[in-house]
Amino acid sequence: MHPVAYLTLLGQNSLESLIATAEKDGPEWTELKRRLTERTANINVVASLAVAACATFLTATPSTSVADWTHEFPYVCIGGSVGCALLSVITGLGLLVFLNIMSAQHLKSAKESAFKRVLLLTLLMMPLTFLATAAVCAVVGWVGAAWFGNVFGVKLAMSIGCSVFFFTLFVVIAVIY
Repeated sequence: MHPVAYLTLLGQNSLESLIATAEKDGPEWTELKRRLTERTANINVVASLAVAACATFLTATPSTSVADWTHEFPYVCIGGSVGCALLSVITGLGLLVFLNIMSAQHLKSAKESAFKRVLLLTLLMMPLTFLATAAVCAVVGWVGAAWFGNVFGVKLAMSIGCSVFFFTLFVVIAVIY
């Protein structure tokens, strides 16, 4: 596995260095678990707020004619966003439970079994992945509603914004890898 993935997900550059840190069971291990737990808790708070915001949005009357909220596409996207945000909260809670009981033994079993290693890395990725998917769904819904609103200036702004977003995403990914 790429060292950047371990560094991003676990805060260490390899599973071996994480196991060594866990076996020492010192302040570095405690600090690493605290950082991972806080990060996951923050993701859960953001995902919970996203669920509340989307639910409020779905029940409110559209207040602008710039975007066509009467079309069903934006609502499907916002519904998908709520679902993904809920999955982020659920997987985040599962990850918090795991992080609180994680020990060197858990990490050693993940090192020995490719299946367990994949499960561990997947669990570490799921809350943020679902939250990112929720954000993408919400943005696609907003862009769709604005596009169906059929206002040229809004369509132009959305097109430029999407172009800048994809360029920025390309630059970030190119720098990381």
